[in-house]
Amino acid sequence: MAAPKEERSQHVGSQKMTKDQRKAVINDIKEHEKLFLESRGHSNSLVELLEIVQSDDKSITAAAVKSLHKIFSHLFSKDALTSAKAKPTSKKGDSEREDASMKPEDQYKAWLQDRYHDCLRCLARGMENFSEAPAVQELCLCSLMKLLQAESNHPLRTKELQGYVFPVSVLSHVVPKLLSKDLDMKDLISRFQEYLEYDDIRFHVLIQVRLQLAKVAKEDAKQDLATLCNNTFALLEHVTMPTAEEDINNFMCRAPQDDDEAKIMSLKEHRRHFSDAWLIFLGLTLPPAIYKKTLVILHEAVMPHLTNPLLLTDFLTISYSIGGAISLLALNGLFILITKHNLEYPEFYKKLYALFEPSIFHVKYRARFFHLANLFLSSTYLPAYLVAAFAKRLSRLALTAPPTALTLVIPFVGNLLHRHPSCQVMVHKTNGPSELEDDPYIMAETDPAKCRAMDSSLWEMQTLKSHYHPGVATAAAWIDRPLPKEEWDVSEYLELSTAEMIGWVANKKMRTAPIEFEPPKGLFGEKDDTFAEFWTYD
Repeated sequence: MAAPKEERSQHVGSQKMTKDQRKAVINDIKEHEKLFLESRGHSNSLVELLEIVQSDDKSITAAAVKSLHKIFSHLFSKDALTSAKAKPTSKKGDSEREDASMKPEDQYKAWLQDRYHDCLRCLARGMENFSEAPAVQELCLCSLMKLLQAESNHPLRTKELQGYVFPVSVLSHVVPKLLSKDLDMKDLISRFQEYLEYDDIRFHVLIQVRLQLAKVAKEDAKQDLATLCNNTFALLEHVTMPTAEEDINNFMCRAPQDDDEAKIMSLKEHRRHFSDAWLIFLGLTLPPAIYKKTLVILHEAVMPHLTNPLLLTDFLTISYSIGGAISLLALNGLFILITKHNLEYPEFYKKLYALFEPSIFHVKYRARFFHLANLFLSSTYLPAYLVAAFAKRLSRLALTAPPTALTLVIPFVGNLLHRHPSCQVMVHKTNGPSELEDDPYIMAETDPAKCRAMDSSLWEMQTLKSHYHPGVATAAAWIDRPLPKEEWDVSEYLELSTAEMIGWVANKKMRTAPIEFEPPKGLFGEKDDTFAEFWTYD
């Protein structure tokens, strides 16, 4: 019996086919399928199909994929691939297994197993060769996953009929194609998402992701991994982890029996593979866009499921030191590590202080940043010089901030003074400097301990009382009044936009302006108007 040739047959040439030629090849495919299923004497029809499936024509390939799926599904249902003496297939393809000690029946099953592995390789190639034909890509992917399910129910070796067995070989073909370094596979990964809902598929996919990324990491460090990172993130972000072992009950393949000590039933093992996959991914050189997307979901979708979230310390501290939007996004993860996992980070407040720049009022993640900053500065045990530095820096930045930001900044500063009464001395100084250059506060100093904020005053808040926007001027008036008993609620101003502020003014009910006791009814409408006695207007 033959094996499929490396070169393509006459049916699969790269030249453009006519409609009649294509129809003839598709009819040949159906005939080969029929002959193979009818008799073992036509076993080489399977070889013909494995050659045809490598066609460049999407219609021919699709027809061949469907036929191969039907054939191997039929073989699995009849246990025609299950053999007691089956050996692992060689990486090069056909091993022929011509062993004198094997019975003819076992030799035939061994040959079928080799053709099965050839089929897996052909379908996996179809996932990447038809990037411009998504329907063929999806057909190849879905056929592979159906064969995985069939192999699980009818293993290749009889000894695997007892106990839990998962056909890893199928996923070892699928995952590397999804994590392509050259092709954008996000659409196909979205199609693959439905399989990640199964506990067994998710478990083994995470293992394959780790193996594939580890293999890539060992290669040339200078290679461009942007596409790989995009594909990997698209895959990992779709992974939804169980939160308890009772939730591990959804299997695509044969489920473990109650007496099986399968690792797949352990939540700890699920988290271990999840952690390994994410940690090796975060060790790659991520493109800026993926870097930001990763930080956005890290604190909610990743950290709760890691075996040890503190393993993210290096990644988050490095991100926090980069500056800009990346530093803002790293705050969420650091907040969790500091508050829930007792991470000690002495430079944290110094770097947080440095993030308060004029651009902070215009970034996409402003609301998230101020929400977290408010949490970090909520402790009453912070030293007075530190709180004073933040209050002063925010007040200085407020001089050039847009009105939408000022409605947040003004009560934010007021809350800092409310929590730390010792800082209220900055409000009551009456002998402050009359010129900006005489202000002892050093705006350019990045260390809050050296900026001399306590030596200055909050004259900026007094200045904002003259702001052109009446809402801002009214909000800044607290500087002349005693602080309220309760803090201001800044949450309602976190995402305030210019459009909303305009809407407030546009929808505001205008009061009637006070005028004469008898309002005029026109330019010449007075009853004693002399001009009206001589002129009539129609």
